[in-house]
Amino acid sequence: MRIKGFKIKKSTMESVEKKVKIFAIPFAGGSKYSYRVLHDYVPSHFSWETIELPGRGARIHENLLMDINKTADDVFNQIRHRINGQDYIIYGHSMGTLLGYELTKRILQAGLNPPVSLFFTGRGAPGVREEIKISGFGREAFWKEIKDLGGLPEEILQNEEMKDFFEPFLRADFKAVEDYEYQPMEKPFPIPLFVRIGSDELVYWKDALKWQNETQYELNLKALPGDHFFIFQYPEYIIMQIVESYTIAKELNSKVLEIDDVQTI
Repeated sequence: MRIKGFKIKKSTMESVEKKVKIFAIPFAGGSKYSYRVLHDYVPSHFSWETIELPGRGARIHENLLMDINKTADDVFNQIRHRINGQDYIIYGHSMGTLLGYELTKRILQAGLNPPVSLFFTGRGAPGVREEIKISGFGREAFWKEIKDLGGLPEEILQNEEMKDFFEPFLRADFKAVEDYEYQPMEKPFPIPLFVRIGSDELVYWKDALKWQNETQYELNLKALPGDHFFIFQYPEYIIMQIVESYTIAKELNSKVLEIDDVQTI
């Protein structure tokens, strides 16, 4: 299935003179391999890096973190020395949106080079609390919720050993999201923010609209067909939207530079 009106603009590629970094932050239970389907569509002028979180993948021997702020500290420490003098985008899906939000706060508070744009998918604004807290569910109920969310292949859902392997990561991450305490910035981010949600997932439009509170720019919000993991249904389209967010953000930023103070567009 194709997204209606999907076009790759030549101007996007022509306007990028050197590689732009995309720092991708995983969703609950994810690792640095979680976005490999999207990674395959990244244009040559962009460089994709999925952040590896503690306790999984290459960091399997480290302790899992069950706190969004501690995990955001970890991500910040991974990239803080690599972002000055570098154009980059922060991307996150679901739990990754909260980590991306907290990461951006840390970057701004440290006075470091901010991302050109933020691109978040699959979650309402950070101030929206989780209605269902599944991290403490019994095994059968827990895995029913995971199955309903989608995203995991059937061979994992039907394999008890594989479920044993993934369950600690998933429970730790859901616990982190459920216990997250929203602390807004004194001022909204001076960074253009792009949000995409699935039309059939449990993210309400009104909750996604609240991302407007986190940016000084007009929120760029769209709903795409699909469930919570709609990003894997249209990987090429999602990547081109991320790439396009860079071009749009650069244009907005150039307009801001023409006036004395940053203002809400």
